Amino acid sequence: MLKVGIIGFGLRVSHMAAYMKVFGIPYRIAAIADPAVEEIEKAVKEKVPEAHIRRRIDPELMQDTKYFVSADEMLDKTELDGVMIGTRCYLHTEMACKVAEKNIPLFLEKPVAINFAQLKTLEKAFQNVTAPVVVSFPLRLSPMAMRVKQIIESGRIGEVEHVVAVNDVPYGYVYFNSWYRNYQEVGGLFLQKATHDFDYIFFLTGRKPKMIAAMNSQRIYGKRDKPFELLCKDCDERMECIESQFNLFYKRFRGEKVEWNEWQKCMFSKEIKNEDSGNALIELDNGVQISYTQNFFVRNQRVARRGARLYGYKGTIDFDWYRNTIIVYDHFTPVVETIEFTGDIPHFGGDRELAYDFLMAMKEKKPSRSPIDAGITSALTCLWARESAEKRQFFEIRMP
Repeated sequence: MLKVGIIGFGLRVSHMAAYMKVFGIPYRIAAIADPAVEEIEKAVKEKVPEAHIRRRIDPELMQDTKYFVSADEMLDKTELDGVMIGTRCYLHTEMACKVAEKNIPLFLEKPVAINFAQLKTLEKAFQNVTAPVVVSFPLRLSPMAMRVKQIIESGRIGEVEHVVAVNDVPYGYVYFNSWYRNYQEVGGLFLQKATHDFDYIFFLTGRKPKMIAAMNSQRIYGKRDKPFELLCKDCDERMECIESQFNLFYKRFRGEKVEWNEWQKCMFSKEIKNEDSGNALIELDNGVQISYTQNFFVRNQRVARRGARLYGYKGTIDFDWYRNTIIVYDHFTPVVETIEFTGDIPHFGGDRELAYDFLMAMKEKKPSRSPIDAGITSALTCLWARESAEKRQFFEIRMP
């Protein structure tokens, strides 16, 4: 039975750790390192629902789990077949480097780093690592992206000559009312969202980024004289504010009743630094140009978009994960083909592939389809996008 260790038992990684069960390959969560181990262990024993501690508890996988506060102690005192890292973003690099020293398979949440210094440290740490690393990039492995890749490689549209990509995020409030609002921990929203989109574009085109120019703006959130730690439930405007739990139910028709909580904070504190929209122009190493935009204040699943148009001389591919379709337009014949996808699976099906890759990395040392170099390239592009937006300059995408 495979033995999995987890550093930072957050909601995302706890979901992925449990989701791997779908493949029927025996494994267990052998060890967890987390500052909240007492709370986690108690939740396991009492079978506390996920909503109470914002983690997914699976007692079946956690019957004999050993708990540690320190990642170093966990790695030194347990024999593991693989490690999953689900800490806050600013700790991803530090924890990944600890696992690199053990040369065992790693599942690493994105972004792999939040500044240039971390990224250089990460690159150096993994230079001689032979164990597979699965970076959490579900979009590139989703059935839709894999089908788009097949169409491109078939030559149907010719070489990709231009890309326009968009990410209209209908749940963007999480980057302003939860822990994601802490800019020093997340590094801004290019690193949080565009890291996925840049990665799938580089994957589909098979090219590396060369130059970038970017802009971002903060037009909606932040900007008001509200305390940074103010909970929504304690705000004197909670009955009028359209973002409050009251109006989330009353005016926006979400949920069965008003549910105040102990974690949702005011989205309008002037100390919030996350941008609420952003744009980037990227030149690939073959001269192809990419236009990318992301938006965090759209509020309707019907308006949500995530996907791209890839233009070739012979045809155009238009795909959207929210629409669940790929449309292929031939340029020289009167043909339009629509490919529809069915099913409702996590991260558009990409999580299933990530889980499989990590299981195979542990079981057979099979190479990852979302390797560490992809994580580094994407984070590097995001960091230069952030730099460009701050300094209003074009930049070469390179390790400084």
